[in-house]
Amino acid sequence: MASKESAIFRDDTGSPNSESVESGVDVAGERALLRKIDVRVLPTVSFLYLLSFLDRSNVANAKIEGLAEALHMTGNQYLTGLTLYFVGYVLFEIPCNIVLKRTTPKFWLPTLTIVWGVVATLIGIVQNLAGFFVVRFFLGVAESGLFPGVVFYLS
Repeated sequence: MASKESAIFRDDTGSPNSESVESGVDVAGERALLRKIDVRVLPTVSFLYLLSFLDRSNVANAKIEGLAEALHMTGNQYLTGLTLYFVGYVLFEIPCNIVLKRTTPKFWLPTLTIVWGVVATLIGIVQNLAGFFVVRFFLGVAESGLFPGVVFYLS
C-alpha cells in the first residue's frame, strides 16, 4: 500500500506542493510537457505565421517590381486585388473553424499549409487581371484558417 507521502507531488525545491496534492496534477511533468511544446511546436508555428505575414505583404513588393504594368492594372484594380484577399479571408474564417472543430489541428493545419503553398505558387503563373483577382481571393481562403487554427492548437 502506498503511503500518503508518495501521493504528494513535490515542486522543484523538493517540498510538497499543496496545489498539486489537491488537484492531483504532476507539476514537474506539466512543466516538462510545456517546455517540450515550447521547443518543438512554437518555432514551427511562429515560422508559419511569419510566412503568412510575408505572403500578405509581398504583393506590394511585386507592384514595385512591375506587377501592375505586366498585368495592365490601374491603381483601383490593384486595390481591388488587395481587397479580394480579405474578402476570402473573412468569408471562410468561420467555415475553416467549423472544419477545425470537426477534424483535428494535426490534420487541418498541414492541409491548410499545403493548400496555401499551392495557391502561393500559382501566383507566379498569373497572366492577366482576372487570374490575379482569383488567386488573391483563394490566397485569403487558404490563410483564413491558419491563425484561428494555431490559437486552437496551442490552447
